[in-house]
Parts: sequence; C-alpha cells; structure tokens
Amino acid sequence: MIPSRRQLLRPVLLPVLLVAAALSVAILVGTRAPVAEPTTAGPSLPPVVTIDPAGCRRDHDLTTVSATPILAAGHRVTSTLIVSCPARFDGVRVTYLGEVVGDLLRREGGAWVLVNDDDYALRVGPLPGHRDHRGMNTGLSVWLPDPLPAQLTGLGRPGVWGDIIEVSGTIVRADPTDGGGLTLRADGLTVRQPARAVHAPVDPRQVLLAAGAGLAAALTAALRRRAAKRPRPSRDQQP
Repeated sequence: MIPSRRQLLRPVLLPVLLVAAALSVAILVGTRAPVAEPTTAGPSLPPVVTIDPAGCRRDHDLTTVSATPILAAGHRVTSTLIVSCPARFDGVRVTYLGEVVGDLLRREGGAWVLVNDDDYALRVGPLPGHRDHRGMNTGLSVWLPDPLPAQLTGLGRPGVWGDIIEVSGTIVRADPTDGGGLTLRADGLTVRQPARAVHAPVDPRQVLLAAGAGLAAALTAALRRRAAKRPRPSRDQQP
C-alpha cells in the first residue's frame, strides 16, 4: 500500500523538533549568560580635570571662548572633554591616559597612534573578554616623536588589551600635519600597563548546550539513516 503523508513525515518530525528545541535553548542561554566580572586596569586612574563648560564653542569665533583652563597637577583630561571644548584647550599642555589601539602609523621623526580612554580601554577591557557593553569608543589621535614609540609593547585589537599609556603634551586644535584634525602632540610617555591577551570567558552552560546539540544532531542523522533503510512495499505488492 502507498504510505500516508503522516507515515512519510514521522521519521523527520522528531529530528526537526530536537533541532528546534536545541536552537531555542541556545538563544535562551546566550541572552541570559552571565556577564563576566570586569577586569579593572592595574594602575589607578588619576582624577579627571573639571572645567566650567560655559563658553565651550566648536566654531571658529574665538571671541566667545572662555579663558584657557588651568589644569591642576596630577589631573588628566579626557577625549570627550577635549572634543567638547577644542578651542579652550588649543595650545594647552595636558596629561592624557588611554589604551593604544589599531596600528602604529610611522612617519618621519615619529609615529601617529590612536589612544582611546573609554571604559573599554581603562576599566573593563575589550569586549571579547566580557559582555559588559558601555557605549561607544572615544579617543584622540596622538603624535609620538622618536624615540617614544619604541616604548610600546603592543597595540589593542581583537583579543589584545593594548598598552595603557600616560602621555604629556600639547593639544593642537587644527593640526596641519594631520589634515587639520584635533591632535595631542606628546613629548613624554609612560607605559602604565603593558599589553596583554584577553580571552572570551567560557560559560559551562554553553558547553553543556553544545554537547546536547551535538547529540541531537547525531540522533537526527541516525534516524534519517534508519528511515532510509526501512523497506518500502513495491508496486507489485500494492492492491
């Protein structure tokens, strides 16, 4: 006799349900996996300088810009503060702390490098090592004259937490050597924390889930082979 549609679907239905269940559990575990404890930077962070935001203007009318800020000793500036008030910091000597990331762009007499000072750079490390999302990356383009680049041990990239450096230098609002960009031209550098590898945390529940998904896949293949080997009635045997 000709098998019914239900008989044809029966060998396939169970494997499909198993795979769907495994995917559902994977999504559930993935969205509720515990966040790794943030790994704070080794060195303590200097306090951030505070200035009166009144008068911060990003246009070219320097008459509206307040007086040059006086920075307290032992304090650092942030890239967010510099970008918000570029005219007020133009020509000001500052201390800046951050992680060197990306590539070192060698030029005659030194090198350009991007130095980020967001939470990923200074507090919790790059995302492959945790799931603690803290907004966007922020940083400054920094010029390191020779021989300062030779002090760097590694730059940040996927799987690597780059050197955390403290640089001192002068802010240039429209640096002609950087196409008119906002830069920090450093004359001093200290590596506060050398570069190090960062590995993604392993969740034991995800390991168990992967093992269960593998077993479901193996069972699916076994059932399909069994269904393929099952003898089917020939046309001569059909009424």
